[in-house]
Amino acid sequence: MFLVTAASGSVGSQIVERLLSEGEKVRVALRDPGKASRWDGRVEVVTADYSQPEAFRDAFSGVEAAFLMNTGPAGEPFEQLLAAAKAAGVQRIVFLSTILAGDAESEIGLLHKAKEDAIRASGLQGRYLRPGSFMTNTLQWSGSIKAEGVVYNPTAKGKVAAIAAEDIAAVAVRALQSSDLEEETFILTGDELLSVPEQVAIVSEVLGRSLRCVDIPVESAIQGMIGAGVPPQIATAVGRSFEGIRNGRILSPTDTVERITGRRPATFREWAERNVSRFA
Repeated sequence: MFLVTAASGSVGSQIVERLLSEGEKVRVALRDPGKASRWDGRVEVVTADYSQPEAFRDAFSGVEAAFLMNTGPAGEPFEQLLAAAKAAGVQRIVFLSTILAGDAESEIGLLHKAKEDAIRASGLQGRYLRPGSFMTNTLQWSGSIKAEGVVYNPTAKGKVAAIAAEDIAAVAVRALQSSDLEEETFILTGDELLSVPEQVAIVSEVLGRSLRCVDIPVESAIQGMIGAGVPPQIATAVGRSFEGIRNGRILSPTDTVERITGRRPATFREWAERNVSRFA
């Protein structure tokens, strides 16, 4: 039995689908159990929230490995959740971290690293997925694409090797299932470096619609996030990552997805073609 928390998210839902396709027994933990209706009774459902670790005592029962995310507070609540997992005999925790966890100057990275360290200190076997930029981040463009035919770009011509949620999930499933993987930390990227203007050109071709890419200052992007409800502290931290990309701080693509799953990660064009309706 595998437990998938945040199972309605872009990565969690893909993990559930992949586990089910391989005939595994799956239990999902959701704040809103109604979101499990998509699986039509094929999964066990528990109502649980990271901020209430006591709710996970039953969720961990009989579970071999669990998928966790950096949701909810750090410190004691997360440590209590890990203690519940250990008491229930869970063998492995697969944690969705971030590539920024390796950056001591990144506030977002430090938040994830604190939970990685809590898992290490718990005595549980931990496996840490550290993806870079998600392809799904580009879905944030859909509003301005629909309204104006424009994408506002705070990263200039800086490039990233974005990764599809499906490829993160594929590695997560191997990490959940396999007791013999030697690696503890998995740096996850796609295998092509693209700038936002290059991504916009691909979306334009897939949509069959002319789109413009307009450069904006990083500060404007930060204020836009705050206006959309992102906490200022997080918006500022995201802005710093934009600044790094803008200034050419490029992470070379890794071969992790292909090495662990046996297939190359999706290209941005392949992903955009699968998700064209979400832009249109």
